[in-house]
Amino acid sequence: MGQVKFNLSKTASNESMINLIFNYDYKRLKLSTSLKVPNKYWSTKKQRVKELMEFPDYVFINERLEEIDKLIIKLYRKYQAEGEFPSPKGFKKDFINLETNPLPSKRKLKFWDHFENFVEAKRKAFHDVRHYHYSLRKHLLKTQDRMGRTLSFGMIKNEDDLFVNTWMTYLTFEAINAEGDYGLSPNTIGKENKHIKAFLNWCFDKNIISQFSLKKFPSITMDVDKIYITEEELQNIDDLELDDSEENIVRDLFLIGCETGFRYSDFTRIQENDIRNNEIHFRPKKTSKSKNNKVIVPISERLNRILTKYNYCPPAYRATNITEFNKVIRKVCEKAGMTNDIIQYRNIRGIERKEVKKKFNEVSSHTCRRTFCTLKFLKGMPAQAIMKFTGHKTERNFLRYLKLDAQVTANKYREFF
Repeated sequence: MGQVKFNLSKTASNESMINLIFNYDYKRLKLSTSLKVPNKYWSTKKQRVKELMEFPDYVFINERLEEIDKLIIKLYRKYQAEGEFPSPKGFKKDFINLETNPLPSKRKLKFWDHFENFVEAKRKAFHDVRHYHYSLRKHLLKTQDRMGRTLSFGMIKNEDDLFVNTWMTYLTFEAINAEGDYGLSPNTIGKENKHIKAFLNWCFDKNIISQFSLKKFPSITMDVDKIYITEEELQNIDDLELDDSEENIVRDLFLIGCETGFRYSDFTRIQENDIRNNEIHFRPKKTSKSKNNKVIVPISERLNRILTKYNYCPPAYRATNITEFNKVIRKVCEKAGMTNDIIQYRNIRGIERKEVKKKFNEVSSHTCRRTFCTLKFLKGMPAQAIMKFTGHKTERNFLRYLKLDAQVTANKYREFF
């Protein structure tokens, strides 16, 4: 009987693909599982992902490895029973075919089975699944731990609200926030409620469960003090002489975002064929399914200079994720002199906190969009016109992007007094 082994592919990065090795009948089958794991979470001895809550994906990955293990052995036993001696190439082909066309399962699917199917369905539809795959999964697992039993749809639906109360208590007082403290902000809690409702609504649409009220998962929103880049700061960033190639690319992409109002998922994928008649013609990724979602943005002088620098084909940023982009642009903004203190108020665990931070530390990819909206508004462009460029559907959502601090507002509208 052959033995299944799993190991990591040799790579210079911090994350590696998990490979399968199966030695049988003096032959060797090797194939990729299509699963990736950060190297530090892999146990070479156990050939599984370490069971650490700081990496909640271990549940899904280890379960998937067990499935692959059993499927390989099952296929090998089938060969033995039929007296076949397949080559590694034929073995691999049969395995992939069995993966694609699995035998009907007699086991009744449960809550976590449907959750995995939901994430996979979103992935196949080219949705950004990070919110579901990482954040929502982690918070659901933590809530499950606190309840001491495996989650089920019945628990969520139950009128005693045990799940809802445990869920909200955990998010409000126990979940670790971005600052490493306990308790998420109201807006973040609202996003997690939005995500769990997306999953449950998917289950309703698929007739997996009968529909029930989701009012107990409110979409909480509160105004948050977010920054924008002033014209002077924008020019300072533009004027920087950067020796580091990565910083140079990130700075230029950030400026492209500020000049177009595009989201990170859009300003990092502009191509030469999107540019014509001194305009960028683009379909935002987030609203790609909408019929009338085409956005046309005139090319400003700064934007034209940056596009010309790259021969009208800006480089796609190859960082691991948006977090890496944010780290680099903050370094750039610090070099540009954005070291002034800013005061922000955040609501954590039901208590409003005053925080003093350096402005460069609050810059992110989303600052581009907020900067575009605010600077265009301050120049006198009507809100309805700006919304045509940013793709905002309601003025309420658009106004959330305008960051007019008290002094700027006073200077802008002094003539009315």
